[in-house]
Amino acid sequence: MKASEFMTKNVYTCNENQTVEDAATLMGEHGISVVPIVDDQGKLTGIITESDFISRNKNIPHAMASLRLLFGKSFHSTDVEQVYKESKEKKLSEVMTKNPKTVSQDATLDEVVTFMSEKNLKRLPVLENEKVVGIITRHNIINAFNKLK
Repeated sequence: MKASEFMTKNVYTCNENQTVEDAATLMGEHGISVVPIVDDQGKLTGIITESDFISRNKNIPHAMASLRLLFGKSFHSTDVEQVYKESKEKKLSEVMTKNPKTVSQDATLDEVVTFMSEKNLKRLPVLENEKVVGIITRHNIINAFNKLK
């Protein structure tokens, strides 16, 4: 089974010049967990996911510690509301995950599952000529399982 047979084909995207608030609104309105970010030519430049709204740990070089980052800003648990407010107008190009892992629509189910497992990915943009033609999430993998006879 090829990725084109089980991927979500109607993908909502944002331009890299749009804001974090634009992406959050799109995610909330459509119940989606990822928004691919594209440039003015429609080529994928990054992604923003629901995980970006939780925070990431960034290791400090030469130290046994890490910083908690939320939209590129270090924070403490009591600062989340303030960081959210300050981040609403940030351009997606400032906070997106650049160069996300992708697959082609010809990738097999075996390749997709292996890749997602090895890279610990929850979602995966599907590209054709550097443009987003689909998205694969864990839900799509379950649907692929159910389609097999």
